[in-house]
Amino acid sequence: MVQSIALRSIPSTTRLFADYWEANDGIRAMVPRHFRETNAFAEQARLIDRRQYDRRSLCAVLREQNEKLGSGPVALSNLSRLEDPSSLVAIGGQQAGLFGGPLFTVHKALTILAVARHAEKTLGRPVVPVFWIASEDSDLAEVDHAFVTDREGKLRALHMPGAAPAKVPVSRIRLGESIGPLLDELSGFLPEGDAARVVLADLRAAYMPGRTYPQAFGAWMANLFGPLGLALVDPSDTRLKRLAHGLFDTEISEKSPVSTAVIEQTARLKDAGYEPQIELRDGFLTLFHQDPARDAITITGRGYELKASGRRFTPAELSSLLASSPDSFTPNAAMRPLFQDTVFPTLAAILGPAEIAYFCQLTLAYQRLGIPMPLMVPRSSLTLVEQKVERLRAKLGVDLVQLLERGEHVIDDILLKHVPESLSRRMADGRQRASETWDGIVAEIDALDPTLHRTALIGSSRTMRQLDFIEKKIAQAARKKSGILRGQVERLTASLAPRGGLQERTLCALPFLAVYGRRILTLAAETIDPFAPEHRALVVES
Repeated sequence: MVQSIALRSIPSTTRLFADYWEANDGIRAMVPRHFRETNAFAEQARLIDRRQYDRRSLCAVLREQNEKLGSGPVALSNLSRLEDPSSLVAIGGQQAGLFGGPLFTVHKALTILAVARHAEKTLGRPVVPVFWIASEDSDLAEVDHAFVTDREGKLRALHMPGAAPAKVPVSRIRLGESIGPLLDELSGFLPEGDAARVVLADLRAAYMPGRTYPQAFGAWMANLFGPLGLALVDPSDTRLKRLAHGLFDTEISEKSPVSTAVIEQTARLKDAGYEPQIELRDGFLTLFHQDPARDAITITGRGYELKASGRRFTPAELSSLLASSPDSFTPNAAMRPLFQDTVFPTLAAILGPAEIAYFCQLTLAYQRLGIPMPLMVPRSSLTLVEQKVERLRAKLGVDLVQLLERGEHVIDDILLKHVPESLSRRMADGRQRASETWDGIVAEIDALDPTLHRTALIGSSRTMRQLDFIEKKIAQAARKKSGILRGQVERLTASLAPRGGLQERTLCALPFLAVYGRRILTLAAETIDPFAPEHRALVVES
């Protein structure tokens, strides 16, 4: 069973994201094409056909990377089609989160596959699905943990111990021996059974000491999605940076045309009433110097200076360093998509809400650098609901939106339902009578002496606050008498709205894979519709 939930009813949905889905005029004016427009895919394909891509070199790198990750024959055969000069790419990426990261990583991979199938059928030409591993991200705190629900339904956090020097990319951070005990801890949370044993065996094969976060993540993703034809790419590979040399060198020689364009486009967004996702400051390149930590490159009167180290370069010297040592440079958030779409013939980029927002800031940069801006396709959003959780949700009489809106306070809402009906009626009646009484008092006071209006309103407000206080105390009394109910609510929120947000933003896929095996991927794939502007809840049958 699939339940549809309007995007605007989800508390975390931004105005920009909802407007983009609906192709509202304000945001539609910020991008060259909208993915839901007639002939959008065909028009994007024609733009790509006008450019040249080094497909042979690209395929050689991808083939080597995917073979090392164990992607398998289906993915390898699929990516070999990139050598076809008529081929296109549907691509999306994510950070290399521990144990595969949050569920939205899985949903993004499935959306990439779905968009590639749709586009290939529509255009009658090869469209290869590719997943971009954000291997040069330097925020270890965003990838060194995973959340699961345990056998009792409680939310559990798994954290990889150890620290790394600041601003060092995760592609240079290796897993230590502590990964073994962490997997042992995980095994105690997952349910027993054949599916769980398979999951743990596959995890141990991917997450081994000595591997970097992206290598382990890539091996896990290859195992899950290689059989479905998804190819992977690690952009930290020096050979890929060489393919984008012209883009990076233009950024250096012209003193950051990307920053200029993004700042100008950001102003347009703000004028249209939208909040920007990223803030770029003038005077910096959109490239970092990396040795091994990232260092911002500032623009000076005579050339460039590294912000942290103070090392200086003339434009010619920095260009020379780029040519001889491209791995000494890494793109920032604004440059990364341009890097991607310089190397790949990108038909569509599958993006989360935050990515949609910052891609909208890149329109002028794509235009001025002559790179076809890909069609921005929102990642499908999905909540997986186990039957036992669905039964509990129905019993407690709450829905997903309530859980997201109220968070932990939904416990009070539910517990109030367990207060004697007569008391609830008396409280509601008392609140209505108090409101009506105060309305009358305020009206008569206004007639007697209008200067006392504010005083009367304060008295009314105090009465209502006192009633709120009494209702809160009633809820607390009910809570004390209903520990079992509280535990049920905690299990419900842990599964459907962990940490007060959508399930896909916190929980990883492991608890579901451990119960349903790979069937859960098939069910999720069948539920996803890349062209439906809604969040979907899938009730999974046992």
